[in-house]
This record gives sequence, C-alpha cells and structure tokens, in this order.
Amino acid sequence: MQNNIKIYIENSITNIKSSDWDNCNSKGNIFLSYNFLKLLEDSNSININTGWTPIYFCLKMNSNIIAVVPSFIKNHSQGEFVFDHAWAQAYQSLGLNYYPKLLIASPFSPVTGNRVLMNTKGNETIKEKLFVYIKKFCIEKAISSIHVNFFDHSELDFFKNQDFLIRYGEQFHFVNKGYNSFDEFLNTLSYKNRKKIIKERSSIKKQNINIEVIKKNNLNKKLCEKMYQFYISTIKKKWSYNYLSKDFFIKLPQYLNNESILILAKKNKEILAGALNFLSKNILYGRYWGSNVNIKNLHFEVCYYQAMEVAIKNKYQKVEAGAQGAHKIKRGYLPKLTYSAHYIFNHKLRLAIENFLDEEKKIVLNDIDYINKKYSPYKIT
Repeated sequence: MQNNIKIYIENSITNIKSSDWDNCNSKGNIFLSYNFLKLLEDSNSININTGWTPIYFCLKMNSNIIAVVPSFIKNHSQGEFVFDHAWAQAYQSLGLNYYPKLLIASPFSPVTGNRVLMNTKGNETIKEKLFVYIKKFCIEKAISSIHVNFFDHSELDFFKNQDFLIRYGEQFHFVNKGYNSFDEFLNTLSYKNRKKIIKERSSIKKQNINIEVIKKNNLNKKLCEKMYQFYISTIKKKWSYNYLSKDFFIKLPQYLNNESILILAKKNKEILAGALNFLSKNILYGRYWGSNVNIKNLHFEVCYYQAMEVAIKNKYQKVEAGAQGAHKIKRGYLPKLTYSAHYIFNHKLRLAIENFLDEEKKIVLNDIDYINKKYSPYKIT
C-alpha cells in the first residue's frame, strides 16, 4: 500500500494537537516543545507585530502528522544570535530585499537541537520532501533565504546535501564529568583558576548573601514578575531589546513549571538578583539574568557557579549558559562548536557569503583549538 503524504502549513501552534507535536519532538528539547512555543504565542512574544510570524510546516502520512518544522517569517534579524546584519546590508547595497527571510529555529534561544522534528516513522526521505516544499514556498513568496540556526550535529550531512551553506560558531559549556561535589570539580582546575573561583565565591558569602533555588511548585507569579523586572533592567543596561513580554514570565508556572529553575540571591529577605534557567534532556540552560544592585562577582555566582552546583547535585549532563562570553572559560566553561545552515537563493550573493563563511570557519576552529591548548582552566593531564 502506497503511503499518502500531504504537506501543509499552520500559522499557529494551537491548530496542531500537542500530542502530535511533542511526539515529533521526542528527541528535541524544551525550546521547541509545544508548551514553549505556545507560551511565546499566547504571551504575544512572537507574532506579525514583533516580526516573528509563525509558520509551521507539517507533513502527514496517511492522515497522521509524522514531521514538523517550526519556522518564522522574519522582517529583521533580532533575537537570533547568528548575526547576518552584514548580509542584509549587502542585499540593500545591490537594491535587493533581504527581508522577508525564513528562519527555522527556536526564538530568542541560542540552544542546539533538532530542527526537523519527526516521530519514529520519519526518515531522510520525509525530510527531503519537506525541504523541497519549503524551498518552493519561499520562491513563491519572494523570500530571500532560509536560515536554520543551532541545528544538531546529527543534521549536518542532511543540510550539506540540501545545498545549504554551513556556518560554524562557538559557545561555552560546562560539562559535568560525574563530579560528586563542587569541590571535586575545583580540584580538577589549575591552582590559579581554583584560587580565583574560591575568592569570588567567598566575596559573596562575606556579604551575607544567600542563594535560593526555586523549582516547580515553589515557582509563583510574584517571583516570575520579579524575574521580569530583572530581565527588563538587564535589557536597559545593555541597550538591547525586550523580546519577551511580561506575560511570558508570569505564565511560566502554568506552561513550564517542571522545566523552570529560578536561582535567586537574597540579603535580609530582599531579592537582589535572579537567573532564570530551563531544564531539558538532562541539560541545564541559563537564559535570563538581572539584578537591582551592583555587587562584584554576584553575576558569576548566580549565573555560573550556582548553575554548576545544581547540575552536579542533580547529575545533569552539562550547563549551557547562553551565547558568547569568553569570561566563562576561567570558570570551567569550554568552547563547543555550533552550526547554522543558510540557503541563499541569489546566486551572486550566495558565492560572496560562501567565501565569507569559509574564512570564518577557519577563525572559529583555530580559536577553539587555541583556547583548549592555551587557556583551559583545567589541570594538564
């Protein structure tokens, strides 16, 4: 019996059954889960007005959804963490439109994961059919390009075979090597780096600042409102964009109660700072931080050391503390490769971008190699 395959588009995740979506996302992570995307939609963090128009490509086989591709039509390049502003300027200089473009990624989340989500019945042929459809859709809608950000390494060959240009990047992750305690981790560091971390952590304790880790049922609306205030304060300090609405934070206990971990710094019961983390697939992801005080080393304690302690205590595999940040190296976070894929329809600009990416790849690989050889905080074995 021949399989009946149908590919179609939904413009809201609410038009898809949560069970169908999460069955396809079984190997993925929270940042492309049904609840995470629905929270972004319901809180108006993503919509046509914010420049993130949802478009979910769905593939049905014999009336059952077996694959989905979470995508967004973008009219800007904000909130992506793979920077292509120079590409947009190149298009503009030639009198061409770079926007709209199609982005396949998790909004505002530089987190690696599968970007083609399939249940157990999915295969390479299904993925190929999806991208034939997606490319055709982009041509019909005059979309300049397709961008797949932070895809999993297992998808690398697929995107190469689909004639995508591959871009290499780097992040800094803490890998939990089965440590039984933070002190055991410290003992793997060189004397200089171990001493530095001990000094930084001691400076916080001496100021009688206490740390509280909030999980599950202890996460409430009041604390989430406080975290939103911290989020906005950080946005203002960095002259950045508040991609997430207040509703996103307030509704966290309703949508992502089991996956949210809030780390708070307190003094005399007053909350001084906070970091919002998400747990997914045995990995802790540090996402948003803020503080209403300027205390040296408080950021390192709340965002890095406490996250590492939580990971060690709970036997989590690793901590990913977001994009960029070479200052993480001395604190036990080492560079890891990330990937994005780019399909450029304009042949002339494709060649120019391809040459740029070849040179950038060399720089990224050399940088990771140099850091590991010359700046690793760990003892030489």
